Amino acid sequence: MAAARLSIQNLHKSFSVPVLTGINLTVKRGEIHGLVGENGAGKTTFGSILAGFVSKDNGMITLDGVEYEPSGPKDAFEAGISCAAQELSLINPLSVTENIALRKLPHSCSVISGQELEQRTRSILQRVGLGSLDPDTRTGTLGLAERQLLEFAKSVFLDCRVLILDEPTAALTAQQASVLHEIVTGLAASGTSVIYISHRLQDVLEVSDNVTVLRDGRIVTTAPAGSMGVAELMEYMSGDFQTGNKTARCAAAQTPEPVLEVEHITTEELPHEISFTARAGEIIGIAGLSGSGRSELLNALFGLTPLTGGAISRHSAGEKVRISNPGTAKRSGMAYLGEDRQSMGLYPGHPVLTNMMVPGDLQGVASMSLLDNRREAAAAEKLVEELSVKCDGLDQDIDQLSGGNQQKILIARWLYCNSDIFLFDEPTRGIDVGTKNMIYNLMFDLRHEGKTILFTSSEIEELMAVGDRIFVLSRRKLVETFTADNWSETEILAACFREFATRTPHVH
Repeated sequence: MAAARLSIQNLHKSFSVPVLTGINLTVKRGEIHGLVGENGAGKTTFGSILAGFVSKDNGMITLDGVEYEPSGPKDAFEAGISCAAQELSLINPLSVTENIALRKLPHSCSVISGQELEQRTRSILQRVGLGSLDPDTRTGTLGLAERQLLEFAKSVFLDCRVLILDEPTAALTAQQASVLHEIVTGLAASGTSVIYISHRLQDVLEVSDNVTVLRDGRIVTTAPAGSMGVAELMEYMSGDFQTGNKTARCAAAQTPEPVLEVEHITTEELPHEISFTARAGEIIGIAGLSGSGRSELLNALFGLTPLTGGAISRHSAGEKVRISNPGTAKRSGMAYLGEDRQSMGLYPGHPVLTNMMVPGDLQGVASMSLLDNRREAAAAEKLVEELSVKCDGLDQDIDQLSGGNQQKILIARWLYCNSDIFLFDEPTRGIDVGTKNMIYNLMFDLRHEGKTILFTSSEIEELMAVGDRIFVLSRRKLVETFTADNWSETEILAACFREFATRTPHVH
């Protein structure tokens, strides 16, 4: 029998309310241990305690038989515990190399060995599927999937005894996730213990040796991964969760006139002309590999990126408004949800109320240009109830909410604005199956109200389950449009790779 690498006994942690209660868990040497649960179940807090980001309240942790109680991330790292965080820990102004090697730069006689550093950086980048990336590239210029792979590269740059992966594949394609899983399996074979936290339940079952399910901060079961299926995991997680919502999938009546008209647009990041129209009562999914231009397209539609050619027009009440900046987009009833909620939406250190009401339309809560705090709070409370946001009140710091509840707050922000066109970039990234289902139902409800939604996703199955049409981008070119009566996962995936397979123009 393999020796225990980690032993957790009666672990407790509370913030304003209990988050972890009586956690008892053992992880063996070389074991991949999956950890699942709905948002708010305590998964990230558990990983944060092990990684030294958060201190425990009570209980004991031993690492290879020695009591382990880090006072910070530095202690954890020196003890051999490395973490790839869900909310990425990268420093955007630094280069790729600097981020990867920041914790322990190779040196000789107090002089950094530049040649060794470059060699090791290129080697790890190649290993995680970023071999074409220049190590001197500034991290802030990378896409979310590239940054997630970089976070993983940083966590495995040096040998470790325990590797904590918190939603490591949330922004990755299936191919990228497969590469990451191969590396994880290899690390485990060499003796590294891995705690694998993810909402992608099939991934957890395929890569893990054992799986623990958390619900409301308590362990409800721990079992071999091979003894459970996805449906059983979801039952443990939520008790009565039913997958899917087939009745809501029926299409809503669409207006023949466009509400959004995109004519031959180009930007510095989208060099090939893109044209399409979107109608009221329609959900459009946007597919493509990492770096295909999905996020760049939504940024252009909301006016975040200046056009170098073409035009974007919003049609409403017989009027036609050109979209050239976010202010015009918002005033025209457009909403935008960025792919990285931490850097593109949330106001860290501020309460739920502030995060929900910015950039709210104050018409409903203002009187003679003065904010009516009571009406504002009433509106916020209603949205919290409608979206089933788990929080201790409107004054709670947004940082204390789980990722899924933070995402609900960002969506509530735009619902309060009474927007008509929603641009959602990876709206279900890193959230549990229950919250995913809530967001799907919300999208269906908005469509039936005559709203228009354009959303990106790395999961083709999700695009097919929710969308009425699917646009496919390949090498930042719109190469194909699919409708529900003519699509298949194989054809959509083939279109994603089309411009990578040939450099000749595709004839429609």
